[in-house]
Amino acid sequence: MIPLELTDGETKFDRAEAPLSIFLEWAERARTENAQQRLYVAQAPLNRLPKPMQDDLPTPELVTRTGKGDVYDASIWLGVAPTYTPLHRDPNPNLYLQLAGRKVIRLLKPDAGQAVFDGVQVALGSKVSSRFRGEEMMKGREKSLLKASIWSSKTTQDGEKIEGFEETLDAGQSMFIPEGWWHSVKSVGTGCTGSVNWWFR
Repeated sequence: MIPLELTDGETKFDRAEAPLSIFLEWAERARTENAQQRLYVAQAPLNRLPKPMQDDLPTPELVTRTGKGDVYDASIWLGVAPTYTPLHRDPNPNLYLQLAGRKVIRLLKPDAGQAVFDGVQVALGSKVSSRFRGEEMMKGREKSLLKASIWSSKTTQDGEKIEGFEETLDAGQSMFIPEGWWHSVKSVGTGCTGSVNWWFR
């Protein structure tokens, strides 16, 4: 069983545990049909994949030799473009590797990302923690505002210029995301996308 996210436009988001075969069957249909509902294997722990898949995704030496050499978690992300992950930050350093397809990552320093997040919360009339994020960032007005703020705008809700980086990753390319740096990820193009990442300490 792996975690699957089901989305339908900007308003519906559900998460469930299901066999990998459910996603694979949907992905085959989605390649030829214009599916409104989207399935995404999001943050599926590598150790829950079939053994042959785990063997194909060994922890990179860079991860085991950096810091304490302690892998906090490792996950795979599978989808059919377009996919999207809202602006967030992780509590550990992250090595992100693109396996298939193409993804664009927008990366912001901690203070720049916090300014974008705070501006969205002001626009929502909300005050929630940026440390613990859940389904609220995956649907509705918060998702729309985060997406517009990071992908469509060059300024925060307060008119401040957004300082950040953007990188496009093709299959075989990777990116290091430092601890606490804000990032948003979307796939571009068509077809299947796959990524794997290792959070380490």
